[in-house]
Amino acid sequence: MKLHIPKELHSFETLLAKLVGENSISASDSSWDHSNESVIRELEKWFLGLGFRCEVIPVDQQAGKYNLIATLGTGSRGLVLAGHTDTVPYDQARWNSDPFKLSFSEGKYYGLGTCDMKGFFPIIVEALKSMDQAELNEPLIIVATADEESSMAGARLIAQQGKLQARAA
Repeated sequence: MKLHIPKELHSFETLLAKLVGENSISASDSSWDHSNESVIRELEKWFLGLGFRCEVIPVDQQAGKYNLIATLGTGSRGLVLAGHTDTVPYDQARWNSDPFKLSFSEGKYYGLGTCDMKGFFPIIVEALKSMDQAELNEPLIIVATADEESSMAGARLIAQQGKLQARAA
């Protein structure tokens, strides 16, 4: 059975623009640091719409920071696709456009996090469009973490909890 792709998930560019538009900068300097909750909630909505089971996990030692584990299929093994939801701070003087608005020029997308790493999640949705769910013998697990660009608190929590039991990542 092919995955049902909700209409709102049909455009890669629209999905990427939504994530780029959310400020999720992580930094040890509190004047730059932001919550990643809006990105996590957007991803949760996407993956729930695709039939995944989703768990949003607060990162206790970092107020306003969250991880997401989205799972399609069952079993104790499987494949983990992992990425982070935060970006580094930016220098406005080095940008020719608004870093929180996706733009396209000379065959390239521009916006804070397009390559590292917000673009990863719309790519997953694109790959899922051709996937037949009936062919899953093991679960597909999507992990989205907080604070990779600063403290690694999100990934550390996932590791400490020992929730992911997969054959490969």
